[in-house]
Amino acid sequence: MQAWYDHTHGDEGVLLDGAAEVDKLLTTLAAEPGACLVALFRTADLAEFSPPCELLVGVGGGEPIGVMQFSDRDGRWVSQGEPSGFDTLAYYYMGTPTEYPTDAPIPLPRLLAAVHEFAATGDRPAGIVWQATDR
Repeated sequence: MQAWYDHTHGDEGVLLDGAAEVDKLLTTLAAEPGACLVALFRTADLAEFSPPCELLVGVGGGEPIGVMQFSDRDGRWVSQGEPSGFDTLAYYYMGTPTEYPTDAPIPLPRLLAAVHEFAATGDRPAGIVWQATDR
């Protein structure tokens, strides 16, 4: 997979070679104080312009939770968890905030499993409850 979340990544992003590298990146970012949004693509999908789908993963704030957004040619969906109690929920992609429903966070282990499923299939992960969104 390839990931982008920082202005320094350039055209190639960060190459993540295997599940362990994906887990390390997302777990490290989840422990950071800032809320970060990571764009993830399967390397093979980047051969197409535009790629057939995109997975955004929001982590950070030192909490073992995150949000997931999946987009393809059929629409856009956001993870749905339990009500978080947050008044607002935003994750930052290269300094730009994206707001999410306050019930979008899911536990980090479920989020990681869903990223692995996406890496293997290229489809919207079935292990997540999804809600349609226009964000």
